[in-house]
Amino acid sequence: MIFLCAMSLAVWGTATDKLIAQAQVKKLSEQRYWHLLLHAPAEESEIDDPAFFLAPGGKSDLEAELKATLRHFNEDTNRSDESVFCRFPARRAWLESQLDVSFGEGECRAYETLLQKLDPRKVTLVFPSAHINSPASMFGHTFLRIDSSMESKLMSYAINYAAHTDETNGLLFAYKGLFGGYYGYYSMLPYYEKLKEYRDTETRDVWEYDLNLTQGEVMAMVRHIWELQRINSWYYFFDENCSYHMLWLTEVARPSVRLREHFFYYVIPPETVRAFEDEGLVEEKHYRPSKRTKLLEYERNIPPSAVAAVHSLVNGEMAPETIGEIGVSDQERRYILEAAAELVEYHYIEGKLSKEVYAKRYHALLSKRAALGKGEALAFHEKPNPDTAHHAARVQLSQGWFEERSPVLLGWRPALHDLNEGDTGHLAGAQIEFLDTLVGVEEGKMTLEKMTILSLASIAPVSRFFKPFSWRMKSGWDREYMGDRLSFVTRVGAGAAAGNERMYAYVLSEPEVRLGFNADAGIGFRVGSGINWGERMKTSVEAGHVFYLDAPQRSTIALSHQWQWGPSGSLFGTYESMYQEKREDRLKLGVALYF
Repeated sequence: MIFLCAMSLAVWGTATDKLIAQAQVKKLSEQRYWHLLLHAPAEESEIDDPAFFLAPGGKSDLEAELKATLRHFNEDTNRSDESVFCRFPARRAWLESQLDVSFGEGECRAYETLLQKLDPRKVTLVFPSAHINSPASMFGHTFLRIDSSMESKLMSYAINYAAHTDETNGLLFAYKGLFGGYYGYYSMLPYYEKLKEYRDTETRDVWEYDLNLTQGEVMAMVRHIWELQRINSWYYFFDENCSYHMLWLTEVARPSVRLREHFFYYVIPPETVRAFEDEGLVEEKHYRPSKRTKLLEYERNIPPSAVAAVHSLVNGEMAPETIGEIGVSDQERRYILEAAAELVEYHYIEGKLSKEVYAKRYHALLSKRAALGKGEALAFHEKPNPDTAHHAARVQLSQGWFEERSPVLLGWRPALHDLNEGDTGHLAGAQIEFLDTLVGVEEGKMTLEKMTILSLASIAPVSRFFKPFSWRMKSGWDREYMGDRLSFVTRVGAGAAAGNERMYAYVLSEPEVRLGFNADAGIGFRVGSGINWGERMKTSVEAGHVFYLDAPQRSTIALSHQWQWGPSGSLFGTYESMYQEKREDRLKLGVALYF
């Protein structure tokens, strides 16, 4: 008996050694797909969780990881849910196809249950736009949806990657997100829950991009998603973020695409969408307006005199049965009730109504709306897709005419968008810029004109249903104080805005602190306006006045006009007039290229 057992072990060992030798001959550990399965751009995996690797040092020794994987598949007798056999179906399927071998059957009940629950048929890339009042979301977000055979996509499952944190301090979240202070995890949950989070709770418009993956490619993605459950990696806001990890999943599904090669030093969600387009992956597009977008559209279709009735219905001051007393058309009554129902739900999501009050009012509103019969569906003007926006990185070349000099100006900005640029594909009134740098060159001499470390803005117009505040901040160097000299400024302000996506106006109070040749502090006030003319053309104007503690007051007027001929370039002109003891005018004309 002992002899037979020894013979059996020898045979198994020989069989495994033969498989390993065959894999070495085929150089499987060097093949692109093995690197994709291990998330290894070069010779080291980007996954940081030791539980993902089977070999000591498997994170950086991809050949050792392949050998260990083959030994487990070929020799392990335990093939239940927690076994290597069941934990790595994507590795197993690929190795079986490459080595023309079968590792047999297992009892992977949890994995089979997942497949039944998902019923995977198609995959959709989902892009929730930026949240107008949240700096952390200003780049937007991307995740994948696994579509089943069911007609309704709401019951499909979303595959998401995000930092795992309960942090509520926005500055601390940004700092840790930039420098890898959080673990990131994949998660899977019903799509309707993600829609409620982004479209309703955070009032973010959602775009869906159906991908043309085949059934076999979808299954390859699902097998790999299973391997990544409960596996963590360090989360980095600029590169190894939510969008970047969707690229890995898609390349595992279709290894012929090179999505990650579209990016160099950062991965921004809107650019991710464009990469999918460029690789020919997008089959069809769909738009899901947010609750905020819906309510703003109701505002445009309800007479101003009837808006008070919507608020009365929402606050319980008016019974839905009395809607007939309002002197409006039947269709406008339908819109009033529909808007009230949407607003009641929004107030409940925000915690302004208890569950009992919400349920009672919501049911009463819908019941009365149903009694009015079918009417005209609210028509939405679909916004430009994020893939139509200008690219994130920008270089500028312009000629400047200043009071005492006329430098050639060279500009560089890694990301992403400012208020003077056309809003096509972007959230109107939102700004987020990193390291926006401008250098002047004249007579062989180079000067730093400005370098903005971070600049954010949220110009959110007040409406009849929404009362957001607008705000703006900037931190960096400029030459706006006490003549043509460089100083460091931090400015944070808040105020209010009115208008819509085509034209808005704002007023802000902006305290500032300056450091440099003469440290100072002041309180400033600014009024401005932006006009989107259409066809990627925008005009911005702003006037401001600052009262300093240790320097004369400063007044400014700025006018900017920009025309983008497409996502890759624009022509622009700016005029600034500043007065602080003396007047100084500055004119710039130039071209901007985006990539």
